[in-house]
Amino acid sequence: MSDLFEGRTMTEAFSYISGGNAYTLTLGFQPDKVVVHNLTDWTGTAGGFPKSTWIRTLTTDTDSYQQQVIDSATGGSSFNFTFEDTNGFTVANTSGGAADYRTAITGITQADPCVVTATAHGMATGWEIRITDLGPEMTTARGMDELVNKRYSITVLTDDTFSLQDVITGEDIDSTAYVAYVSGGSVMGISRTQTLSSAFAFDPITYKLTLGTAVVGANGEQMFVECIRYGSRIIALGDIG
Repeated sequence: MSDLFEGRTMTEAFSYISGGNAYTLTLGFQPDKVVVHNLTDWTGTAGGFPKSTWIRTLTTDTDSYQQQVIDSATGGSSFNFTFEDTNGFTVANTSGGAADYRTAITGITQADPCVVTATAHGMATGWEIRITDLGPEMTTARGMDELVNKRYSITVLTDDTFSLQDVITGEDIDSTAYVAYVSGGSVMGISRTQTLSSAFAFDPITYKLTLGTAVVGANGEQMFVECIRYGSRIIALGDIG
């Protein structure tokens, strides 16, 4: 499911009986915070982990902060917070969305027509592209100064190469006298063409989070999971000291 409600706080919850093995949740949005409650461990038994918390961007994959019961004294239990850096949470999102069609250039010919090499470029004949990260403004010379930041239409030659044409006249670009290519550069598709018989399709990102063995619960334990997205953004206040 795509994240349709940008700007709103969203919540989702799950309950399950654990099988003791890692489990991947499929979510309706990209969460900012996930809390796993082990309802079986909400007791006074020492050693239990009643709560595990994951926060997006503030920890790395597999990390979690867990609340642990450290004693079972009469009249109430004491708790301690521990850091779990293995088998906690792992982001498992599938790729998707609209590709930006930006790829690295590995070669440009001094020829008529000018031919660009960009491995597995994924573009199609008739697209308009822009070439960047070349020219005299770069820290070291990369060559092909005449091409930088200009739009061209392309004719695909192979999976890795295409030739350049003028976007207005359609004439081939003659780069015979251009500054020789050295290295670097990027090409970005800025328009796309589609045959009349092909249907438009959007590949949505599927948001997934794997609960590792450290947080998923032991076999037979009753679990509850809260997933939260905090509105349009989280305000970073920086150092307020």
